[in-house]
Amino acid sequence: MDHTKINLIVRLQHLDNQIESIISLQKGLPEEIDALDEDVTFTTRQIEARKKIAGEHAKSRERLNETIRHCRSKIQTFKDKQTLARNNKEYDALSKQIEYEEKEIAQADIQLQDISHTEQKTLEMQAKGRQLIAENRYDEISEDMMPDDVLEQQLEDLKDQVKQKKEELESIIIESAEEVSELKEKIKKQRAVVESESKRLLSKYDHLKSGSIQNAVVKLHRQACSGCNTRVPTNRHTLIVQGGFYLCESCGRMVVHERLFEEAAEAQD
Repeated sequence: MDHTKINLIVRLQHLDNQIESIISLQKGLPEEIDALDEDVTFTTRQIEARKKIAGEHAKSRERLNETIRHCRSKIQTFKDKQTLARNNKEYDALSKQIEYEEKEIAQADIQLQDISHTEQKTLEMQAKGRQLIAENRYDEISEDMMPDDVLEQQLEDLKDQVKQKKEELESIIIESAEEVSELKEKIKKQRAVVESESKRLLSKYDHLKSGSIQNAVVKLHRQACSGCNTRVPTNRHTLIVQGGFYLCESCGRMVVHERLFEEAAEAQD
């Protein structure tokens, strides 16, 4: 086995590990930002839904109160006409109109009471939620129990977190941009070298990395593959120590002696 070719692929892995190490600083941040954005969207919808209901209640109350005022005005008009009624038939007809308007008022009053009852129930639910917050019993709070002002504050806090995380991510990207660019250039050159010396190894390397495996080449650690911790057969240790590699039967990674990674780091310096 030509161990020089193994060294070349280890150097490529070493460079890939370096760029992955830099990128790992960003790992989790995009996901965190996405999760926070979802929370912002959900909380915003909650607040908007509450405002919509409150707005609908206000409009309904205004409409019903206007209906009551209009009905009372008509009742007064009908009563005034009753005093001038010329006969019982005319008087009775006006009485029926008055009765109809009174029923309209009664129905409007019931609807106003329903609105007030719903609003009162909402206040009671939020008061219960405020009490649970004071007692740190957050797991017992339902969405309806969360007080409006607390929900608004949660939204502001979430927006602040999103802003901070985005600034943090942007800062990491800017700070590491030059180093990442340099590493990408080195990786490009190293890939060209490996390809010219051993297309088979490069093909194997790329095949492993095309799946879920990031580190196609790993160290022998405590007599095991450091990629999946599967024990390497004893009869393969000598080959690895001599500078060769062993294909892990469990994960398929190329297992090499840690000395090769140390040499790859020295070669880069």
